[in-house]
Amino acid sequence: MAKHTFSSLSRRLASAGFKKDFVRRAILPDWWDKSCERDQSLLTDLEIRVARFLELPLSVVRDPTAPLSPLHRSEVKLRRVRYVEQDRLAPSIHAALRIAGAVGRCMGRDAPELDDIPVDGLSWRNEINNGASGHVSLQDILTDLWGRGIPVVPIDTLPTPGFQGLACIVEDRPTILLGQRYDEPGRVAFIVAHEFGHISSRDCAPEHPVVDEEAQVHDDSDMEKSADLYATQVLVGENAIPEIIGDDYRELAQNAANLESERGADAGAIIYAWASRARDYSQASMAVKALYRDSGAFRLLRRHFESNVNIENASETDRALLGCVLG
Repeated sequence: MAKHTFSSLSRRLASAGFKKDFVRRAILPDWWDKSCERDQSLLTDLEIRVARFLELPLSVVRDPTAPLSPLHRSEVKLRRVRYVEQDRLAPSIHAALRIAGAVGRCMGRDAPELDDIPVDGLSWRNEINNGASGHVSLQDILTDLWGRGIPVVPIDTLPTPGFQGLACIVEDRPTILLGQRYDEPGRVAFIVAHEFGHISSRDCAPEHPVVDEEAQVHDDSDMEKSADLYATQVLVGENAIPEIIGDDYRELAQNAANLESERGADAGAIIYAWASRARDYSQASMAVKALYRDSGAFRLLRRHFESNVNIENASETDRALLGCVLG
């Protein structure tokens, strides 16, 4: 007969995709240490936490022979996937949705009405700029989305394999989650705007998230082309990416900088919009670095999160989930 202990429970969680480091951050209480693993009286508390996190009956968690797989979400829309199947992404998707719920519960702002979301990127750009000209930056996008009650959450700790971006509606709140720690503001701005395009187009619904696994994977579906168009419109101000050419990344950078002056579109955003079409992220990264636009995104994401999410008054369970954001 299999024995139900902390060690056996940890092994079952690991088999389900939730390794020790993630469990320590997202599920265990902050007072937990190595000695607690030997205290059988604490096992009940741990069982309750695991059952709550996985949304499984307590009886399943207590059965040492039962698998601890997360809820099967048959309506996940998985996009831009190369080698990873949905079953392998299930732990990171489940964790992200649980984190999204914790973020929403700890915000002091009501969720927005979906009918109030701009239907296209040009309309959103106009709202951000209040009708004036000028480029739209990552800072502008984050200020607008958090102001609408739509959090943009950079996740520091996730089960692996992870994803690039996830758009979802959790407890009636549209939420954007970022699973990769890119620090280039232009690149992150395009990713966030792309995910907001999924929300605007009603691609995602409660319990039916849209998950973009990797931007460098080609996906010419109507859904992805529409989201890319949305991002291009808000960041570039046009329906198409301005033509930028160059024999190397230096010329690419110079041409993007010239377009920024001429058209009021952020050069970094132009470069990554170009990369999304050309599938050449290596040249894009070097071009953005040449313009000294290759860092600062994570600092902005963290600042907005800390300003809008009340961690101190969160429940113990939510506080553990929020720890996956800030690390």
